[in-house]
Amino acid sequence: MIKSSIVKYLLLPLLIFLMEITFHLFIFGFTADKTILNYLLSSICLGCLLSCVVSLFKGKGQKIMTVIILLIFAFIFGGMMVYYNIFHTFFMWNTIGLAGDVTAFWREALAGMWESKFMILAILAPIAIYLIFFRKADLRFKPKLFVIQLTCGLLAFAILFTVIIYNPENLKVVRKTQDDVTSTYLRYGALTGSTVDLYQTVFGVEESDPGNPYAGDNVSSLSVPDVQVTQDKVILKNALNIDFDAMIAATSNSTIKNMHRYFASVTASDQNEYTGMFAGKNLIFLTLEGFSYRAVSKELTPTLYRMYNEGFQFTNFYDSMWGGSTASGEYSNLTGHFYTTAACLPNSEGKTMYTAMGNLFLRSGYTNYSYHDGYDTYYSRNVAYPAMGYKKFVAIGSGLKLQHNTWPQSDLDMAQVTYKDYINSKTPFHAYYMTISGHTNYTFKGNAMARKNKALVDGLPYSDLVKGYIATQIEVDRMLEFLIQELEKAGKLQDTVIALCCDHYPYGLPDAPLAELYGVEEKNVRANLEVYRNYFLCWCASMEKPVVIDEPCTSYDIVPTLANLFGLEYDSRFFTGNDILSSKENICIINTRTAEGGSWNWKTRQGTYYSVSKKFVPSDTCTMSQEEIDAYVRLINGKVENMKKYSPAVLDHDYYKYVFNKDGTPKYPLAPASE
Repeated sequence: MIKSSIVKYLLLPLLIFLMEITFHLFIFGFTADKTILNYLLSSICLGCLLSCVVSLFKGKGQKIMTVIILLIFAFIFGGMMVYYNIFHTFFMWNTIGLAGDVTAFWREALAGMWESKFMILAILAPIAIYLIFFRKADLRFKPKLFVIQLTCGLLAFAILFTVIIYNPENLKVVRKTQDDVTSTYLRYGALTGSTVDLYQTVFGVEESDPGNPYAGDNVSSLSVPDVQVTQDKVILKNALNIDFDAMIAATSNSTIKNMHRYFASVTASDQNEYTGMFAGKNLIFLTLEGFSYRAVSKELTPTLYRMYNEGFQFTNFYDSMWGGSTASGEYSNLTGHFYTTAACLPNSEGKTMYTAMGNLFLRSGYTNYSYHDGYDTYYSRNVAYPAMGYKKFVAIGSGLKLQHNTWPQSDLDMAQVTYKDYINSKTPFHAYYMTISGHTNYTFKGNAMARKNKALVDGLPYSDLVKGYIATQIEVDRMLEFLIQELEKAGKLQDTVIALCCDHYPYGLPDAPLAELYGVEEKNVRANLEVYRNYFLCWCASMEKPVVIDEPCTSYDIVPTLANLFGLEYDSRFFTGNDILSSKENICIINTRTAEGGSWNWKTRQGTYYSVSKKFVPSDTCTMSQEEIDAYVRLINGKVENMKKYSPAVLDHDYYKYVFNKDGTPKYPLAPASE
């Protein structure tokens, strides 16, 4: 056995470091750079301090305590790897308790652990190393070595702290852990990343102002009127008459004041040829669980195929991974903003959700309904939906009685037991559905919807997991087919718009089947932006021909686009997103939440910017010189920084209560101009 005292007392730091490296290799792959020194520093810090604790025990107690510590770390690292393998995003502390009744998802947890079996075995290896080679090591307390250990641990902490605090780029990464946890985990390791996230969850994130690339010195000059006169025509704006100067003067809160300045500087979108196209019609909007346009075909999903080919075709639509899985994707679809954790839904409770789709239609006289064929408390939808304007919410636990008890539940079943709520409504209605049939996993044995539709996909030239995935999407097509049939029977089809989008790409597929589905290379498949391309489908039977829109766009653009199509009264400056149909240039953010693909990539009509390589690829229509491109990239990066700050801040600070009354009218309207 090992005789050297120095080696013995470095035992825990080295074993923890081995776990850290194992985590890095499985999640990020091999990277040869100086970040390994950060991993080493955090391992020395924690390992040395825990070695001091272990040295206070004697005999078997010492060995038991060492094994307990290693098991705790194996559980932490292993749990994070399994979580990542299931959701392809990192666990964040502020999501604890948000999943409600998780018993329905035990199959996914077991499947995730099985798929992560080699990761788990690798993370348990340090425990085996200790038991085989070091179990007889005597780690008893010795004053001199105790002092050395304690000093080394504190010194490692001081160095790591200095590296972070006194390097502006490092400090920026750590401060934004809850915006982009991937960068923190990659640069500093899982221990430091998880610790920083826990600290920010408990104590909050320090306020920072990234600056405002739009603003000038005079805020008054930034207020955009609701009418713009050009040489050719009068252009109406989707904006309300708001006195930003009065709002700014009325608050002493520096954060709210900066937010007022920011939104005052945003250019309102113009009204256009599509404004009011669907005025007075009903709206059924769906967030489809794990949906991909790659599952749509004329043969297997004829309803989706028909709706896309007859409706609006947004050919450059992408769905980001915001962090927080389904919750944040759904939040973006419904509010015109984005949020980077699942806390967005429970945090909506009691807030003034001015831009929420339900509230926009509610203020316009619509009767709203919302449905989910999962548990009502999952992600706290039972409190989030009412805040967003859906006073009626029906889900399992809140009145939804499905015909079949399966996992996942049938979206068709949900439609069949809910459509009568609104189908004969005397007033315009807006029904919202959050589906579940497309939920992972996609095995025929473990997924009732895949099994139900198996015969329909047996002949496809794909592997079983891809076939299973496509089979689950057939169920939502049957749901839409049923709703269209019932609307037609009730004489409501011509007066009802059906719109839908996904919550996220089908990340439940392993890399190889995912690459197979999208027809791309398996290597770094989740970094490929094409995996995030999708449909935002908007269709009405009254449309005479399809409308093709090539503007790059994403989920936070859905609500302002629908608001314009329905001719609702709203102020477009208070959205992160934009009416895709307006002339205003869109900024489409595409987060991959992987180290290779990176977060905060963006696409505009001028081209695509890749955040990891910091490379801009001009579009075919871009005519800018290289000097102009450099200035343009700086400008859009500045705008994205502001979007990253102010979009989540709208919810965090309940911003709209400072701007709007409960009926949606401005608290500080502009006084009529004197004649």
